[in-house]
Amino acid sequence: MRSKLGVVFSVALGLLMASGRLFAHHSEAVYDKEHMVTIKATVVKHELVNPHTVIRANVKDASGNVTEWKLIGAAVSAEREAGITQDTLKPGDEITVSGFAFKDGRPGMTWMRVVKADGKVLPLTGFKNNMLAEFLQKHGKELPPEEFEVYKKSLTWLGDVDPRNR
Repeated sequence: MRSKLGVVFSVALGLLMASGRLFAHHSEAVYDKEHMVTIKATVVKHELVNPHTVIRANVKDASGNVTEWKLIGAAVSAEREAGITQDTLKPGDEITVSGFAFKDGRPGMTWMRVVKADGKVLPLTGFKNNMLAEFLQKHGKELPPEEFEVYKKSLTWLGDVDPRNR
């Protein structure tokens, strides 16, 4: 009886620890969702790997120093469904990216808008749509009207909040 209880306890503890990691992985708490950051970058690599797509891109600061940023996308399946493929971005492509940077200062963000040099905008998918809609709902009145309209056009659906109510 005692060994069965030990096994049950061990399995329960293991499941609890694993679920905590999964929850933390999908937490948005690592991003500063109060401020939208925009960078100009050059694509180094575009990775369609689970659990999220990643764009690795070089960003040059005002002094000319180059830092590689990690730009986190949505789930691979959601991006593929939206038409994003491995060839959507290629090394050397110039992009302008807006999103929510890591709170801890690491060079990276979860992107809300990617614009290629030819003006093509990558589609916004999955939970990112709601993140952007929530940002616009909360901070839309603080943005210049033209900036608000640009972000609003990125929305693929209005989600749970309506950013048009400025």
